[in-house]
Amino acid sequence: SRILDDQIERIVLFLLQQQGHLSRRIEELGAQRAAIMQQVDTSRVFQLREDYREVGRDLVKLLRFVDMNATGLRKILKKFDKRFGYKFTDYYVTTRSNHPYSQLQQVFKQVGIVAVAGALSRNLAYLEHEHRGSFLSIYDNPSVVLQDPIIDQVNHAVQKLTHATSFMQYLGQHALIVQDDTPSGSEDNVDDESYHFMSLMLNLVNTFLYMVNTYIIVPTADDYSVSLGAAATVCGIIIGSMAVAQVFSSVYFSAWSNRSYFRPLVFSSIMLFSGNLLYALAYDLNSLTVLLIGRILCG
Repeated sequence: SRILDDQIERIVLFLLQQQGHLSRRIEELGAQRAAIMQQVDTSRVFQLREDYREVGRDLVKLLRFVDMNATGLRKILKKFDKRFGYKFTDYYVTTRSNHPYSQLQQVFKQVGIVAVAGALSRNLAYLEHEHRGSFLSIYDNPSVVLQDPIIDQVNHAVQKLTHATSFMQYLGQHALIVQDDTPSGSEDNVDDESYHFMSLMLNLVNTFLYMVNTYIIVPTADDYSVSLGAAATVCGIIIGSMAVAQVFSSVYFSAWSNRSYFRPLVFSSIMLFSGNLLYALAYDLNSLTVLLIGRILCG
């Protein structure tokens, strides 16, 4: 918690510093705009518009910085939950976001960044309208949309950042853990859709061993029981012993899988392998007991 607090504090202080820097630049450009509007100088108006767009490009970089850190924070918390099996995200987000001196709220709400984006949009709109002889405000006439590429980039970055932080903001408000994390962009999909190679191989091996029980052992169970000196009707016990074991093991493994997925997978792989091995060794040992133990282990 302390390490995360230190990192969030650094992010927030840097964010506030950059907001102040962008605000000062917009204020200086506003003074230049007021001076230029008293004259008719197309070249200076064009240069001023480019200066505003440069501020917008820096604002987009700042928004991407915050989005990257918000996404990173969410992934770190998610990995803590997976590794330790403890709802650390619930505790951390709730205690930090609901505190009166919350620094995490600076990442959640982006009020300062949105204010800077609004000032940039308003000044660019004023510059465009005043140059045409119109004095309409974007607030007085919301239907008038400023068509400017940099404003579109800013709006897109703000929407992406809002989407990135909405999941943790929800946790802070409701103190709930949502297992399926909300992705903020294409970067999240790369991490969330990456497969654990060992888990994938264990699943494939388990599938193979289970299919062996279905398509090889079941059709030949009567011949196998006869070869061990038992009656052919014993094949019903051989086939049914696995199903009976599954009734009990499914309940236990379902509860275990809710806490951990990888460990039950490893354990079930060992049991399937051991069960099939004992089933095969029963022929050499000429033991019906070993055969039934193998079937129960498979179940």
